Amino acid sequence: MLAEFLEETFGQQTGDLITRLLLGVAILAATWLVREIVTAIIPALIRKVTRRTRITWDDQIVRVIRPPLRFLIVVYGLWFAIRVLEPPAELEATAEQIMRTLVVIGIFWAIYRAVDPAFRILFRVSRRTMRDSAVPDLLDRKLSSAITQVAKGLVIVFAFATVLETWHYNVAGLIAGLGIAGAAVALAVKDTLANLFAYFVILADEPFTLGDYVVFGDVAGTVENIGFRSSRIRALDQSLVTVPNNTVMNANVTNWSRLTKRRLNMTLSIGYGNSPDQVLSVVQGIRKMLENHELVQSDSVVVQFVEFNSNSLDIMVICFITVPDWGDFQAARQDINLKIMDILAERGVDAAFPNRTLLVTEPEKSEPVQPVFPPPEPEPTLGTATDSPIPHDAAN
Repeated sequence: MLAEFLEETFGQQTGDLITRLLLGVAILAATWLVREIVTAIIPALIRKVTRRTRITWDDQIVRVIRPPLRFLIVVYGLWFAIRVLEPPAELEATAEQIMRTLVVIGIFWAIYRAVDPAFRILFRVSRRTMRDSAVPDLLDRKLSSAITQVAKGLVIVFAFATVLETWHYNVAGLIAGLGIAGAAVALAVKDTLANLFAYFVILADEPFTLGDYVVFGDVAGTVENIGFRSSRIRALDQSLVTVPNNTVMNANVTNWSRLTKRRLNMTLSIGYGNSPDQVLSVVQGIRKMLENHELVQSDSVVVQFVEFNSNSLDIMVICFITVPDWGDFQAARQDINLKIMDILAERGVDAAFPNRTLLVTEPEKSEPVQPVFPPPEPEPTLGTATDSPIPHDAAN
């Protein structure tokens, strides 16, 4: 009805133009209405879904997607309005390229806005492992800011390249140049990147956390800090050892703090002077004592007479003590040792101690050995009274 009225009033060509303009305005109005409805409904849906989970960053999701979403809805509304106006082919092609460019910008705008909250959440999760650290790592905070800025820069570069590709520009040379530059940078900072990657692997795998006592390679101590580049271990001598994360990732890590129990393995040596009944009584007494001990896992007790040693009769004692702490384990071990001493004393059994038997024999008597050649006779000495050829009386 409206189209016929406009054609009768302004003519067919003018009437069609006015009709298309009115339709374009109606599409823009509908676009505005859809934009308001969508940007109101989607945040509510996100909050409804995240309310059922442990996610606490739903507001950040809404803040990230709301502006780009409103922008994209307007872009598509404009595109439909332009299509309704039926512009010339060249103008329509140009408008289509512009709309595609705006869509690319809107998508990368959303990605760019997501970089900050995404890395913020990631770093917040990573800092949970360092919440007990007495000294905050300033280098790690600076590095996290630098990583965020680098990620934003990469988003801008890819957005620019995509826009150029939309306008049919050859971006192969640009990508090749960026690839060469990136390879050079990666080669220069390969160790830093390896340590950074290892940091995220440690966070995901969690072989240890702050306060754990770990051993890997020649390093043993308590974990004090887990940084982007390295981890810091406080050794038993209180020295601070800084280990690159890449080294930690490639090492076999033993985490003693995650023990639920500790193994006691000892050999009790008693003397050969004890009778078989005494040995059996000692074995049974120790087994019964361990099975009734409050800190010993009863089904893990193994006590057996196992070996005739050179100086002793050896009894093997194995069990698990249900205390993970090293100090508590040593206290329980001491208590068990004292009770074993009581068991030996009650049965009159002596513990073995190293001994050595020396055999001393007298050498056989033998005749003195005669020399092969007789000793030379002494030569006469001149000038003495006894050797003079003149009698003593004649000399006077």
